[in-house]
Amino acid sequence: MTLTFQGNQWSQLLQECTHKVQPELLSDKRDRTGIIPDWLGTGYKRVIILRGGLFVTLHRHQFKEDIIFLSSGLERTFFEFSFFMTARGEVNRQLYAAEQEVFLVNSTLQAARTVEFAGEPFCAIDIHLDKSTLASMVLEYEPDLSIDVRRMIMGEDDRPILQPLKITSAMQTLLQQIMQCPYQGLTRSLYLEAKSLELIALYIQGYRDNLEPLPRLRSDDLDSIHQAREILCQNLHAPPSIAELASQVGINTRKLKQGFRELFDTTVFGYLTQQRMAIACQLLQQQCSVAVTAAKVGYNSPTAFSGAFRRKFGIPPKAYQLSNGRGA
Repeated sequence: MTLTFQGNQWSQLLQECTHKVQPELLSDKRDRTGIIPDWLGTGYKRVIILRGGLFVTLHRHQFKEDIIFLSSGLERTFFEFSFFMTARGEVNRQLYAAEQEVFLVNSTLQAARTVEFAGEPFCAIDIHLDKSTLASMVLEYEPDLSIDVRRMIMGEDDRPILQPLKITSAMQTLLQQIMQCPYQGLTRSLYLEAKSLELIALYIQGYRDNLEPLPRLRSDDLDSIHQAREILCQNLHAPPSIAELASQVGINTRKLKQGFRELFDTTVFGYLTQQRMAIACQLLQQQCSVAVTAAKVGYNSPTAFSGAFRRKFGIPPKAYQLSNGRGA
């Protein structure tokens, strides 16, 4: 069975359940925890309000049924730094798998249909900071920001999210400290405020360090990279090796790898997998069997394909097909 929630129905359900089982979790207006009812799954959503337009949301749950969340577009007063320890699901019919990744979410949200799958653990911490507060904090240091982060914070980028960064060991330590905060009252507030701002600082620094452009490629090198992409897309079933691909387009392997990272933000193999999985999702939605889909996107066996699909999206291809209501 699949359940659907829209608007504030989800928040109301958590509040009603918590009132019944642990009403004390709602007594502090600055630190409120909503419990997921037993019939639906396990876990909670906790919201901690700090100072200066800053608040933190802790998510940890696992559902017994597939859950669909329908949200309408809206303009929010804050930016959101979403740190996903583990999360798999579907957004607007596109599968996603976030493992140890952090996203900067815009203040303007588009309408979305989000699915969280049964049996998949979800663990994340969201740090929310008021738009004007964040803008004023970084205004003096604009030259130190990456272009994408600066444009989003200054309201010049309408993308819903920026591409993710991997959570570093330093970030992981801070996230664990937030999850396991031992303090109460003012001490807790100051402690969590400091940890949250440090996480935002590490994100901003990390985004600049990780996404600084590599030494520029020449225009003929860029043409070769685009040609290599076309060769991959035309040979998903039997792709050439990196050395063969570089030779075919007339550049060395170093430039080939650099070009894919610079132009497509992934490795050569990562791009190949992305294309295979994108086509696989389309074929599964069109009622192709798992075996036929595996063959069409270049896997030697349905088992190998199913393993790759599950590693990418967290569910087997058959489950994805069934969740879209088009069983083969």
